[in-house]
Amino acid sequence: MSGTYLKGIVYTLKAAFRLLQINDPLRLAGATAFFASFALPPILLILIQVMGLLFDRKSIGKQLFLRLGDIVGKESAQQVIITLRGFRGLAQTWPVAIVLFIFLLFVSTTLLKVIKSSLNQLWMIRITEKENFLQSILGRLRSLIVIGAAGILFLAGLMAESAHAFLGNYIQDLYPGVAFVFNGVFTQLVSLIIVTAWFAVLFRYLPDARPDWKVAFAGALLTGVLFNIGKLLLRRLLSGGNLGLLYGASASAVLLMLFIFYSAIIFYYGAAFTKTWSEYKKRPMQPLRKATFYELADVE
Repeated sequence: MSGTYLKGIVYTLKAAFRLLQINDPLRLAGATAFFASFALPPILLILIQVMGLLFDRKSIGKQLFLRLGDIVGKESAQQVIITLRGFRGLAQTWPVAIVLFIFLLFVSTTLLKVIKSSLNQLWMIRITEKENFLQSILGRLRSLIVIGAAGILFLAGLMAESAHAFLGNYIQDLYPGVAFVFNGVFTQLVSLIIVTAWFAVLFRYLPDARPDWKVAFAGALLTGVLFNIGKLLLRRLLSGGNLGLLYGASASAVLLMLFIFYSAIIFYYGAAFTKTWSEYKKRPMQPLRKATFYELADVE
């Protein structure tokens, strides 16, 4: 890797920080964390129901909450489980179940609309045509497809873990001393690949502009690395029980929102990097038909 390339990366990282700074990142991340705290249970419920059509629903649900517990902690994951049980308790009759399902779709896709609006702001994109009812429905449908992509990546992670279990036993038999290192590296590598792919899908398909795939993956890789580092740090900093002393029974919900808030900051920094990297590499994003770019200028 040449010195010029490294200087380009450092320059782009600084430019991304400046871009994020002028767009009020605390407001962007705060709004995202607020909506995500309501949307996370519906999104998980939709994924469980859809993937339950192909696989065992209980196994899928168990694996989802195990992964969620690994990320945000068992207490926060348990809080989400309690909320899901509340949703299921409401759906006692078909009419109520249908209304509840529509509500879940609305809440889950509203979160992605909030993220889309924030990405458009960071990338300086504005809509040139007023959105009609059909376009609004199609936009929410696209959000559901993005949620479906998360389910596909989750299944890919389960397949990778199955391969990991097989290889881990094989390596444990041949090289017992190496098995511990292999398990740790493999787990982090699979996590990085999955979150990078997920962020790349969001950067590519959620906003009203299309970055080049190489640019999208560059931004997604940086975001994935920062996300995994932060996940490990937050788990150590926030799992010591101090929040329980401050917030009591609501500590698990506070912990969940803190993690989502941090993740949103990292995600929007990755989005800012994606824009500045596309400009540095001279691979401009392509706005959709009903969108255009704008520039900020001082008015005297």
